[in-house]
Amino acid sequence: MKTAKQRKVLILGGITHMIDVVKTAKKMGMYAIVTDNNVGSPAKKFADKAYDISTSDTAKLAKIANDEEIDGVFTAFDDINTWNALKLCKKLNLPFYASNEQLAITSNKDKFKEFCRTFNVPVIEEYSSEENIWKNIEFPVIVKPVDSYASQGISVCYDQHELEDAYLKAEHRSKSGKVIVERFIDSTHGVEMYYTVQEGHVILTAVTDRYVYKATKEHPPLPIATLFPSKHMERYIETVDQRIRKMIEGLKIDNGLVFIQSLYDDGDFYIYEMGFRLSGEQHYQVIEKQTGVSLLEMMLDLSVGKDTDNYSLKEYDGGFMPFPSCNLSILLGAGTIAEIRGIDEILELPEVISFVSSRHIGDGIEMTGSYAQMFGRFNIVAQTTEDLDRVINKINKTLQVISSDNREMILARYEPYIAEMGTA
Repeated sequence: MKTAKQRKVLILGGITHMIDVVKTAKKMGMYAIVTDNNVGSPAKKFADKAYDISTSDTAKLAKIANDEEIDGVFTAFDDINTWNALKLCKKLNLPFYASNEQLAITSNKDKFKEFCRTFNVPVIEEYSSEENIWKNIEFPVIVKPVDSYASQGISVCYDQHELEDAYLKAEHRSKSGKVIVERFIDSTHGVEMYYTVQEGHVILTAVTDRYVYKATKEHPPLPIATLFPSKHMERYIETVDQRIRKMIEGLKIDNGLVFIQSLYDDGDFYIYEMGFRLSGEQHYQVIEKQTGVSLLEMMLDLSVGKDTDNYSLKEYDGGFMPFPSCNLSILLGAGTIAEIRGIDEILELPEVISFVSSRHIGDGIEMTGSYAQMFGRFNIVAQTTEDLDRVINKINKTLQVISSDNREMILARYEPYIAEMGTA
Protein backbone atom coordinates (compact mmCIF):
# COMPACT_ATOMS: atom_id res chain seq x y z
CA MET A 1 0.00 0.00 0.00
CA LYS A 2 1.25 3.47 -0.89
CA THR A 3 2.24 5.61 2.07
CA ALA A 4 1.82 9.38 2.20
CA LYS A 5 5.38 10.09 1.06
CA GLN A 6 5.99 7.04 -1.08
CA ARG A 7 6.63 7.73 -4.75
CA LYS A 8 5.30 5.43 -7.46
CA VAL A 9 7.34 4.63 -10.56
CA LEU A 10 6.06 2.88 -13.69
CA ILE A 11 8.87 0.76 -15.14
CA LEU A 12 8.68 -0.10 -18.84
CA GLY A 13 10.07 -3.57 -19.58
CA GLY A 14 10.36 -6.68 -17.45
CA ILE A 15 13.49 -8.34 -18.85
CA THR A 16 16.06 -9.86 -16.49
CA HIS A 17 18.19 -6.70 -16.57
CA MET A 18 15.26 -4.81 -15.00
CA ILE A 19 15.24 -6.96 -11.86
CA ASP A 20 18.04 -4.83 -10.43
CA VAL A 21 16.09 -1.69 -11.32
CA VAL A 22 12.98 -2.94 -9.50
CA LYS A 23 14.93 -4.06 -6.43
CA THR A 24 16.79 -0.75 -6.29
CA ALA A 25 13.59 1.30 -6.61
CA LYS A 26 12.00 -0.65 -3.75
CA LYS A 27 15.15 -0.31 -1.64
CA MET A 28 14.86 3.44 -2.13
CA GLY A 29 11.31 3.32 -0.79
CA MET A 30 9.51 3.59 -4.13
CA TYR A 31 6.44 1.63 -5.17
CA ALA A 32 7.51 -0.21 -8.34
CA ILE A 33 5.04 -1.11 -11.10
CA VAL A 34 6.32 -3.10 -14.11
CA THR A 35 4.63 -3.43 -17.47
CA ASP A 36 5.24 -5.17 -20.79
CA ASN A 37 3.28 -7.58 -22.98
CA ASN A 38 5.17 -10.70 -21.84
CA VAL A 39 3.17 -12.60 -19.23
CA GLY A 40 5.42 -13.53 -16.32
CA SER A 41 8.47 -11.57 -17.51
CA PRO A 42 11.29 -11.83 -14.92
CA ALA A 43 11.19 -8.37 -13.28
CA LYS A 44 7.45 -8.59 -12.64
CA LYS A 45 8.07 -11.20 -9.95
CA PHE A 46 9.90 -8.58 -7.86
CA ALA A 47 7.55 -5.65 -8.47
CA ASP A 48 4.87 -4.33 -6.12
CA LYS A 49 2.45 -4.57 -9.03
CA ALA A 50 2.59 -5.64 -12.69
CA TYR A 51 0.58 -5.27 -15.88
CA ASP A 52 0.69 -7.32 -19.09
CA ILE A 53 0.40 -4.30 -21.35
CA SER A 54 2.79 -3.43 -24.18
CA THR A 55 5.24 -0.64 -23.44
CA SER A 56 4.21 0.96 -26.74
CA ASP A 57 0.50 1.13 -25.84
CA THR A 58 0.64 4.72 -24.66
CA ALA A 59 -3.12 5.15 -24.32
CA LYS A 60 -3.59 2.18 -21.97
CA LEU A 61 -0.46 3.02 -19.99
CA ALA A 62 -1.54 6.63 -19.56
CA LYS A 63 -4.83 5.44 -18.05
CA ILE A 64 -2.97 3.10 -15.69
CA ALA A 65 -0.57 5.87 -14.75
CA ASN A 66 -3.45 8.18 -13.88
CA ASP A 67 -5.34 5.46 -11.98
CA GLU A 68 -2.20 4.49 -10.04
CA GLU A 69 -1.19 8.13 -9.50
CA ILE A 70 2.37 7.44 -10.56
CA ASP A 71 5.10 10.03 -10.00
CA GLY A 72 7.43 8.99 -12.82
CA VAL A 73 8.21 6.63 -15.69
CA PHE A 74 11.49 4.72 -15.89
CA THR A 75 13.20 2.48 -18.39
CA ALA A 76 16.74 1.40 -19.27
CA PHE A 77 18.98 -0.67 -21.53
CA ASP A 78 17.22 -0.34 -24.91
CA ASP A 79 16.34 2.44 -27.32
CA ILE A 80 12.78 1.29 -28.10
CA ASN A 81 11.56 1.63 -24.53
CA THR A 82 13.45 4.90 -24.12
CA TRP A 83 11.33 6.32 -26.95
CA ASN A 84 8.18 4.77 -25.41
CA ALA A 85 8.96 6.31 -22.01
CA LEU A 86 9.52 9.75 -23.54
CA LYS A 87 6.21 9.56 -25.41
CA LEU A 88 4.35 8.46 -22.28
CA CYS A 89 5.92 11.16 -20.11
CA LYS A 90 4.91 13.82 -22.61
CA LYS A 91 1.35 12.55 -22.55
CA LEU A 92 1.31 12.58 -18.75
CA ASN A 93 3.25 15.83 -18.36
CA LEU A 94 5.91 14.03 -16.29
CA PRO A 95 9.66 14.72 -16.31
CA PHE A 96 11.97 12.70 -18.57
CA TYR A 97 15.72 13.13 -18.92
CA ALA A 98 15.80 12.98 -22.75
CA SER A 99 14.12 14.99 -25.51
CA ASN A 100 12.91 14.01 -28.99
CA GLU A 101 15.77 15.92 -30.56
CA GLN A 102 18.42 14.23 -28.39
CA LEU A 103 17.12 10.71 -29.03
CA ALA A 104 16.75 11.39 -32.75
CA ILE A 105 20.51 12.03 -32.91
CA THR A 106 21.81 9.47 -30.42
CA SER A 107 19.72 6.52 -31.68
CA ASN A 108 20.38 7.10 -35.40
CA LYS A 109 23.86 6.14 -36.65
CA ASP A 110 23.68 8.44 -39.67
CA LYS A 111 22.54 11.55 -37.77
CA PHE A 112 24.98 10.80 -34.97
CA LYS A 113 27.95 10.72 -37.36
CA GLU A 114 26.94 14.06 -38.84
CA PHE A 115 26.63 15.52 -35.36
CA CYS A 116 30.10 14.18 -34.50
CA ARG A 117 31.58 15.92 -37.53
CA THR A 118 30.10 19.22 -36.37
CA PHE A 119 32.37 19.01 -33.30
CA ASN A 120 35.37 17.53 -35.13
CA VAL A 121 34.87 14.17 -33.41
CA PRO A 122 36.64 11.47 -35.50
CA VAL A 123 34.33 8.95 -37.22
CA ILE A 124 34.92 6.09 -39.64
CA GLU A 125 34.63 6.87 -43.36
CA GLU A 126 31.43 5.84 -45.13
CA TYR A 127 30.23 5.56 -48.72
CA SER A 128 27.80 8.43 -48.96
CA SER A 129 25.62 7.53 -51.93
CA GLU A 130 24.24 4.41 -53.53
CA GLU A 131 26.14 5.18 -56.72
CA ASN A 132 29.45 5.26 -54.86
CA ILE A 133 28.55 2.16 -52.89
CA TRP A 134 28.17 0.07 -56.01
CA LYS A 135 30.98 1.56 -58.12
CA ASN A 136 33.82 2.71 -55.89
CA ILE A 137 33.75 0.29 -52.98
CA GLU A 138 36.94 -0.95 -51.30
CA PHE A 139 36.34 -4.12 -49.33
CA PRO A 140 35.86 -5.14 -46.58
CA VAL A 141 32.95 -2.94 -45.48
CA ILE A 142 30.38 -3.13 -42.70
CA VAL A 143 26.72 -2.55 -43.58
CA LYS A 144 24.28 -1.31 -40.91
CA PRO A 145 20.69 -0.12 -40.57
CA VAL A 146 20.94 3.46 -39.33
CA ASP A 147 18.40 2.86 -36.55
CA SER A 148 18.52 -0.77 -35.40
CA TYR A 149 19.77 -2.06 -32.05
CA ALA A 150 21.57 -5.08 -30.50
CA SER A 151 23.62 -5.58 -33.70
CA GLN A 152 20.54 -6.66 -35.67
CA GLY A 153 20.76 -6.36 -39.45
CA ILE A 154 24.53 -5.74 -39.48
CA SER A 155 26.85 -7.60 -41.88
CA VAL A 156 30.50 -7.53 -42.89
CA CYS A 157 31.08 -7.83 -46.65
CA TYR A 158 34.12 -8.86 -48.67
CA ASP A 159 32.74 -8.70 -52.22
CA GLN A 160 29.99 -7.17 -54.36
CA HIS A 161 27.58 -10.10 -54.05
CA GLU A 162 27.79 -10.06 -50.23
CA LEU A 163 27.25 -6.29 -50.26
CA GLU A 164 24.06 -6.54 -52.31
CA ASP A 165 22.58 -9.15 -49.94
CA ALA A 166 23.70 -7.24 -46.84
CA TYR A 167 22.24 -3.98 -48.10
CA LEU A 168 18.79 -5.54 -48.52
CA LYS A 169 19.05 -7.19 -45.10
CA ALA A 170 19.96 -3.90 -43.39
CA GLU A 171 17.27 -2.01 -45.32
CA HIS A 172 14.67 -4.52 -44.10
CA ARG A 173 15.84 -4.12 -40.48
CA SER A 174 15.80 -0.32 -40.57
CA LYS A 175 12.64 1.41 -39.36
CA SER A 176 13.38 4.26 -41.75
CA GLY A 177 14.64 2.05 -44.57
CA LYS A 178 18.06 3.72 -44.48
CA VAL A 179 21.44 1.99 -44.56
CA ILE A 180 25.00 3.07 -43.86
CA VAL A 181 28.08 1.42 -45.42
CA GLU A 182 31.46 2.01 -43.78
CA ARG A 183 35.05 0.87 -44.06
CA PHE A 184 35.44 -2.19 -41.83
CA ILE A 185 38.28 -2.18 -39.32
CA ASP A 186 38.99 -5.83 -38.58
CA SER A 187 40.07 -5.63 -34.93
CA THR A 188 39.30 -7.52 -31.74
CA HIS A 189 39.67 -4.35 -29.69
CA GLY A 190 37.69 -1.14 -29.29
CA VAL A 191 37.43 1.54 -26.63
CA GLU A 192 34.17 2.47 -24.88
CA MET A 193 33.64 5.64 -22.86
CA TYR A 194 31.02 6.40 -20.22
CA TYR A 195 29.97 9.93 -19.32
CA THR A 196 27.57 11.19 -16.64
CA VAL A 197 25.83 14.53 -17.10
CA GLN A 198 24.52 16.25 -13.98
CA GLU A 199 22.90 19.68 -14.15
CA GLY A 200 24.72 20.26 -17.45
CA HIS A 201 28.14 19.32 -16.05
CA VAL A 202 29.83 16.59 -18.17
CA ILE A 203 31.84 14.00 -16.21
CA LEU A 204 34.03 11.30 -17.74
CA THR A 205 33.03 8.33 -15.60
CA ALA A 206 35.11 5.58 -17.21
CA VAL A 207 37.18 4.64 -20.24
CA THR A 208 37.22 0.92 -21.03
CA ASP A 209 38.76 -1.59 -23.41
CA ARG A 210 36.08 -3.53 -25.29
CA TYR A 211 37.17 -6.92 -26.63
CA VAL A 212 35.05 -8.61 -29.27
CA TYR A 213 34.74 -11.96 -31.05
CA LYS A 214 33.79 -12.43 -34.69
CA ALA A 215 32.25 -15.87 -35.18
CA THR A 216 32.03 -15.81 -38.97
CA LYS A 217 33.42 -13.54 -41.67
CA GLU A 218 30.02 -12.01 -42.49
CA HIS A 219 28.78 -11.41 -38.94
CA PRO A 220 29.73 -8.30 -36.95
CA PRO A 221 31.98 -8.65 -33.89
CA LEU A 222 30.20 -9.16 -30.57
CA PRO A 223 31.56 -8.25 -27.10
CA ILE A 224 33.22 -10.82 -24.88
CA ALA A 225 34.74 -8.46 -22.28
CA THR A 226 34.80 -4.81 -21.26
CA LEU A 227 37.81 -3.97 -19.08
CA PHE A 228 37.99 -1.01 -16.67
CA PRO A 229 40.17 1.10 -16.97
CA SER A 230 41.36 1.21 -20.58
CA LYS A 231 45.07 0.95 -21.29
CA HIS A 232 44.42 3.76 -23.81
CA MET A 233 42.69 6.11 -21.34
CA GLU A 234 45.51 8.66 -21.21
CA ARG A 235 45.72 8.91 -25.00
CA TYR A 236 41.93 9.16 -25.29
CA ILE A 237 41.81 12.02 -22.77
CA GLU A 238 44.65 13.82 -24.57
CA THR A 239 43.21 13.51 -28.08
CA VAL A 240 39.42 13.13 -28.09
CA ASP A 241 37.85 13.75 -24.66
CA GLN A 242 37.44 17.52 -24.96
CA ARG A 243 35.76 17.22 -28.34
CA ILE A 244 33.34 14.61 -26.99
CA ARG A 245 32.52 16.85 -24.03
CA LYS A 246 31.70 19.73 -26.37
CA MET A 247 29.55 17.42 -28.47
CA ILE A 248 27.58 16.29 -25.39
CA GLU A 249 27.17 19.92 -24.37
CA GLY A 250 26.00 20.62 -27.93
CA LEU A 251 23.18 18.11 -27.40
CA LYS A 252 22.01 20.32 -24.51
CA ILE A 253 21.80 17.38 -22.12
CA ASP A 254 21.03 18.48 -18.56
CA ASN A 255 21.09 15.07 -16.84
CA GLY A 256 21.65 11.49 -17.87
CA LEU A 257 24.08 8.70 -18.71
CA VAL A 258 25.95 8.47 -22.00
CA PHE A 259 28.05 5.66 -23.42
CA ILE A 260 30.10 6.03 -26.59
CA GLN A 261 31.73 3.21 -28.56
CA SER A 262 34.81 3.61 -30.71
CA LEU A 263 37.06 1.54 -32.91
CA TYR A 264 40.75 1.77 -32.06
CA ASP A 265 43.18 1.50 -34.96
CA ASP A 266 46.89 2.35 -34.99
CA GLY A 267 46.63 4.91 -32.18
CA ASP A 268 43.46 6.59 -33.44
CA PHE A 269 39.89 6.48 -32.12
CA TYR A 270 36.93 6.30 -34.51
CA ILE A 271 33.60 7.02 -32.82
CA TYR A 272 30.69 5.00 -34.24
CA GLU A 273 27.86 4.73 -31.71
CA MET A 274 26.28 6.57 -28.79
CA GLY A 275 23.66 5.53 -26.28
CA PHE A 276 21.77 8.02 -24.14
CA ARG A 277 20.60 5.59 -21.46
CA LEU A 278 21.90 2.97 -19.03
CA SER A 279 24.21 0.51 -20.80
CA GLY A 280 23.55 -3.20 -21.16
CA GLU A 281 26.79 -3.82 -19.25
CA GLN A 282 25.10 -2.21 -16.24
CA HIS A 283 28.29 -0.19 -15.84
CA TYR A 284 26.65 1.75 -13.01
CA GLN A 285 27.33 -1.27 -10.75
CA VAL A 286 31.08 -1.03 -11.37
CA ILE A 287 31.01 2.76 -10.90
CA GLU A 288 29.24 2.39 -7.55
CA LYS A 289 31.90 -0.07 -6.35
CA GLN A 290 34.62 2.37 -7.41
CA THR A 291 33.11 5.61 -6.07
CA GLY A 292 30.19 4.78 -3.74
CA VAL A 293 27.84 6.74 -6.02
CA SER A 294 24.83 4.88 -7.47
CA LEU A 295 24.00 6.18 -10.95
CA LEU A 296 20.93 3.94 -11.07
CA GLU A 297 19.56 5.53 -7.91
CA MET A 298 20.32 8.95 -9.35
CA MET A 299 18.33 8.20 -12.51
CA LEU A 300 15.44 6.73 -10.51
CA ASP A 301 15.27 9.85 -8.34
CA LEU A 302 15.42 11.98 -11.46
CA SER A 303 12.48 10.07 -12.97
CA VAL A 304 10.17 11.01 -10.08
CA GLY A 305 11.32 14.62 -9.92
CA LYS A 306 13.61 14.38 -6.91
CA ASP A 307 16.75 16.46 -6.44
CA THR A 308 19.99 14.65 -7.38
CA ASP A 309 22.66 16.98 -5.94
CA ASN A 310 23.90 14.33 -3.51
CA TYR A 311 24.93 12.06 -6.42
CA SER A 312 27.65 14.32 -7.77
CA LEU A 313 30.58 12.56 -9.42
CA LYS A 314 32.57 15.73 -10.11
CA GLU A 315 35.45 14.70 -7.84
CA TYR A 316 35.82 11.47 -9.86
CA ASP A 317 35.94 13.14 -13.29
CA GLY A 318 38.62 11.77 -15.61
CA GLY A 319 37.84 8.05 -15.49
CA PHE A 320 38.54 7.45 -11.79
CA MET A 321 39.08 3.68 -11.47
CA PRO A 322 41.26 2.42 -8.60
CA PHE A 323 40.09 -1.20 -8.88
CA PRO A 324 40.50 -3.22 -12.11
CA SER A 325 37.09 -4.43 -13.27
CA CYS A 326 35.42 -6.34 -16.06
CA ASN A 327 32.05 -6.89 -17.64
CA LEU A 328 32.44 -10.45 -18.93
CA SER A 329 30.03 -11.40 -21.72
CA ILE A 330 29.28 -15.03 -22.56
CA LEU A 331 28.44 -15.73 -26.22
CA LEU A 332 26.74 -18.91 -27.38
CA GLY A 333 26.81 -20.92 -30.58
CA ALA A 334 23.84 -22.64 -32.17
CA GLY A 335 21.80 -25.19 -30.24
CA THR A 336 19.16 -25.64 -27.56
CA ILE A 337 20.23 -25.09 -23.94
CA ALA A 338 19.70 -28.27 -21.90
CA GLU A 339 21.92 -27.67 -18.86
CA ILE A 340 23.81 -24.80 -17.21
CA ARG A 341 26.68 -25.72 -14.87
CA GLY A 342 28.75 -23.68 -12.43
CA ILE A 343 26.67 -20.51 -11.92
CA ASP A 344 26.20 -20.97 -8.15
CA GLU A 345 29.91 -21.59 -7.59
CA ILE A 346 30.83 -18.50 -9.63
CA LEU A 347 28.39 -16.25 -7.77
CA GLU A 348 30.09 -17.20 -4.49
CA LEU A 349 33.28 -15.45 -5.65
CA PRO A 350 33.48 -12.13 -3.74
CA GLU A 351 34.78 -10.27 -6.81
CA VAL A 352 31.67 -11.15 -8.84
CA ILE A 353 29.22 -8.37 -7.96
CA SER A 354 26.42 -9.34 -10.36
CA PHE A 355 25.25 -11.68 -13.10
CA VAL A 356 22.43 -11.10 -15.57
CA SER A 357 21.25 -14.07 -17.61
CA SER A 358 19.65 -13.41 -20.98
CA ARG A 359 19.17 -17.06 -21.93
CA HIS A 360 17.78 -20.02 -20.01
CA ILE A 361 17.28 -23.79 -20.21
CA GLY A 362 15.08 -24.64 -23.18
CA ASP A 363 16.06 -21.60 -25.23
CA GLY A 364 17.13 -22.21 -28.82
CA ILE A 365 20.12 -20.21 -30.07
CA GLU A 366 20.82 -19.40 -33.71
CA MET A 367 23.97 -17.97 -35.27
CA THR A 368 22.55 -14.52 -36.04
CA GLY A 369 25.57 -12.35 -35.27
CA SER A 370 23.41 -10.35 -32.84
CA TYR A 371 23.03 -9.99 -29.09
CA ALA A 372 20.49 -12.80 -29.22
CA GLN A 373 23.55 -15.06 -28.92
CA MET A 374 24.50 -13.62 -25.53
CA PHE A 375 23.97 -15.99 -22.61
CA GLY A 376 24.62 -13.36 -19.95
CA ARG A 377 27.06 -10.94 -18.36
CA PHE A 378 29.13 -10.95 -15.16
CA ASN A 379 30.32 -7.74 -13.50
CA ILE A 380 33.60 -8.26 -11.65
CA VAL A 381 35.56 -5.85 -9.43
CA ALA A 382 38.94 -6.96 -8.06
CA GLN A 383 41.72 -5.48 -5.94
CA THR A 384 44.49 -6.11 -8.49
CA THR A 385 44.85 -7.05 -12.15
CA GLU A 386 46.18 -10.43 -11.08
CA ASP A 387 43.05 -11.05 -8.99
CA LEU A 388 40.85 -10.00 -11.90
CA ASP A 389 42.62 -12.40 -14.26
CA ARG A 390 42.30 -15.19 -11.68
CA VAL A 391 38.54 -14.69 -11.37
CA ILE A 392 38.04 -14.58 -15.14
CA ASN A 393 40.02 -17.79 -15.53
CA LYS A 394 37.97 -19.38 -12.75
CA ILE A 395 34.75 -18.48 -14.58
CA ASN A 396 36.16 -19.86 -17.83
CA LYS A 397 36.94 -23.19 -16.17
CA THR A 398 33.70 -23.40 -14.18
CA LEU A 399 30.87 -22.22 -16.45
CA GLN A 400 29.40 -24.68 -18.93
CA VAL A 401 26.32 -24.34 -21.11
CA ILE A 402 25.38 -27.75 -22.51
CA SER A 403 23.14 -28.31 -25.53
CA SER A 404 20.39 -30.89 -25.96
CA ASP A 405 22.80 -32.98 -28.04
CA ASN A 406 25.44 -32.79 -25.26
CA ARG A 407 27.72 -30.14 -26.79
CA GLU A 408 29.40 -27.18 -25.09
CA MET A 409 27.61 -24.11 -26.43
CA ILE A 410 29.94 -21.34 -25.26
CA LEU A 411 31.33 -19.87 -28.46
CA ALA A 412 34.27 -17.83 -27.15
CA ARG A 413 35.93 -17.16 -23.81
CA TYR A 414 37.85 -14.00 -23.05
CA GLU A 415 41.37 -14.92 -21.93
CA PRO A 416 43.37 -11.98 -20.50
CA TYR A 417 46.79 -12.84 -21.92
CA ILE A 418 45.51 -13.80 -25.35
CA ALA A 419 43.44 -10.59 -25.54
CA GLU A 420 46.54 -8.53 -24.84
CA MET A 421 48.19 -10.22 -27.82
CA GLY A 422 45.27 -9.08 -30.02
CA THR A 423 43.83 -12.52 -30.83
CA ALA A 424 40.76 -12.70 -28.58
